[in-house]
Amino acid sequence: MDDLFDSIGVRRYGEVIETSSVRIWVECDRLNDLPPLGSVVCVATEAGESVFAVVSLCETTGIDSSRRAVRRGSAEVRNDEVYRRHPELTRILRSTFEAVPIAFQRQTVLYCLVPPIPPPLHYSVESVSIDQLRRLSDRLDYLTMLARYQGEVAAEQIVISHVRLTFEARGRDSAWLDRAAGAIGRLYSSEYDRLLPILEAIDPGEDQIGLHLIR
Repeated sequence: MDDLFDSIGVRRYGEVIETSSVRIWVECDRLNDLPPLGSVVCVATEAGESVFAVVSLCETTGIDSSRRAVRRGSAEVRNDEVYRRHPELTRILRSTFEAVPIAFQRQTVLYCLVPPIPPPLHYSVESVSIDQLRRLSDRLDYLTMLARYQGEVAAEQIVISHVRLTFEARGRDSAWLDRAAGAIGRLYSSEYDRLLPILEAIDPGEDQIGLHLIR
């Protein structure tokens, strides 16, 4: 097993560097080691709560935000070779991501609500276990928050990415995907032009999941 992961498949991505009730920013431990858009991450607090959030934006930039990165490669030096020849890049660049809080767990109770207190600065941000993802995604209440997200990435793209990732993580659970399509159909019922591309993007092409919602 990769040493980034613990015994139940959970790994640390980085730590909270900005925090609020509606979004958190995380700096990754490793350059270019970002979670996928739409994936779920978790922050556990000392108060015994776990805050769950969906990744809504990923980026890699210079540590000095006033200076844009400059080209280091050439026709002969490309991709990974650039980093091998310029090890200083790991010190002057950083990878960060934004995540939208969509639920929290207090003791054994899961609430699909914005957490009452945002996670503290400098706390670890980790992936979720498959059991945590199953329990959260069984609810689907949180899709309302994702559909209303306002940020640099369109809310529809975050919903699509999240549903596709979760569908795969749940072992291509068609029954769950049909439930998710139904929930999305209700959320966008008055916005046909937004709904149709979402349903087409999450359809695995095997049984036309969700298309009955738009006929």
